[in-house]
Amino acid sequence: MRGTMKTEVFMQFAEIAGVFIGFGALISMRSSRVTDVHDLVYLKAVLGLGVWVVVASLVPITVSGYGVHDHALWLASALVAFAIWVVILIVDSRSSDMRVLNRTPEPLDRVFPLVGLPLHIIIAASLILVILGVWRAVDEALYMTSLAAGVVFAGYTLLAFVMSKKHVAAPDRDDASP
Repeated sequence: MRGTMKTEVFMQFAEIAGVFIGFGALISMRSSRVTDVHDLVYLKAVLGLGVWVVVASLVPITVSGYGVHDHALWLASALVAFAIWVVILIVDSRSSDMRVLNRTPEPLDRVFPLVGLPLHIIIAASLILVILGVWRAVDEALYMTSLAAGVVFAGYTLLAFVMSKKHVAAPDRDDASP
């Protein structure tokens, strides 16, 4: 039995993730040189998560275009999404910026895993369940769960990045004499 894939939902996931990519690009362009390790790690994470969600959202649409359906569609999509997820994690964990951040975490960096780790687990577990074919009847739902967790993770990372920025108050212009 061939189910109908919710193509629009996957396109919306890609569009939402594209917004996070745009915010990340805008932030990097507005900062002439992002040199703070903390800022670099969070900015790279927002961009990486956004790109992952875009790619993972477009894979099932593309694969289904070749006549692949049912579990084979979700298996192929989950394998690609999981492989990219693992590569991102490996590259991220091996970066010198991440090692420096882990040696000198800011207060928010200590709290970040309280939400970040469960989201990692949801993404990986959902994809692994699809790959193993544990509940084939809900493969699409499991795959969408991983995408939703990716979008939430990107939003949470962007929020953590913005909340941790050290804002310098501008001088009050009303008090300035001409």
